[in-house]
Amino acid sequence: METRQLKYFVTVAEELHFGNAAKRLHISQPPLSQQIMKFEDELGVRLFERNKRSVSLTAAGRALLEDARGILASLERAESNLHEIVSGRGGRLRLGYISPALETPFTGIIREFKAAYPGVDLSLKEMFTNDQLTALRNHEIDAGIVRLYHHDVSDLEIIAYHRERYSLIVPAEHRFAAQRSVAMAELAGEPLVFFPRESQPRLYDEWMRIFHENGFTPDIVQNAGTKTAALALVAARVGLSIVPESMARRNTDGVVFCQLEGEYPELEFYVVYRKNDDLAALANFSGIVRQVSGLS
Repeated sequence: METRQLKYFVTVAEELHFGNAAKRLHISQPPLSQQIMKFEDELGVRLFERNKRSVSLTAAGRALLEDARGILASLERAESNLHEIVSGRGGRLRLGYISPALETPFTGIIREFKAAYPGVDLSLKEMFTNDQLTALRNHEIDAGIVRLYHHDVSDLEIIAYHRERYSLIVPAEHRFAAQRSVAMAELAGEPLVFFPRESQPRLYDEWMRIFHENGFTPDIVQNAGTKTAALALVAARVGLSIVPESMARRNTDGVVFCQLEGEYPELEFYVVYRKNDDLAALANFSGIVRQVSGLS
């Protein structure tokens, strides 16, 4: 049973006239009649009752017509879906992201991508950076939104789409609140709300090195898995915290953001994906990243 045979059969079944069906198919009538007869011989059943005046479907023909229409519709959908995937306007795109990315242009990137490619099934999953890199290499996600610090990504493509510095956030009545800036060494003895080492071990260790170079071991009184949690804990007078400068845009009562002096890592956010990946939706996504971030 071939697709062409099904198309010929369905057209004749809908027209119930070989001449009209041949015109729809842009072929002559004799070859069409021969193809239908050959199709019936292969199936071993009669699909049409024919006489000089009319053509009608047999019971077997009526049963096959419903199935044939479904098969042809499925084939058309498959072809259409294939073209959408090849063009990047359909299919699925699986993205991992770290929660701090939600404070960066990442949300605008997602908004622009969904507006430009509404047919793509966009799947988002919050994951730590190391977990995303593993998932990428295992083909479990197609791209990741990560922070990199001494990570080996030589086997991956990367786009640096956002960079910012850190700020110190303090309760409004704290003595630092009256200062325009705070030196790193001044944090000695202050209670700190800090991110847990397991979330970003390399960055955590770098911060510990910086604290030690400034002459103290930090007094970490509370871990906070997200910057939002850190902000809330400072507002609750649990301690001070070091957060991205973008957090200063939030209007939170009872806290003050101070410039942090000294040498320390900057926040750098990247889109990472596999080299030579031919997924068109991924290429379109990276294009939106460059467009929104002003890189193109």
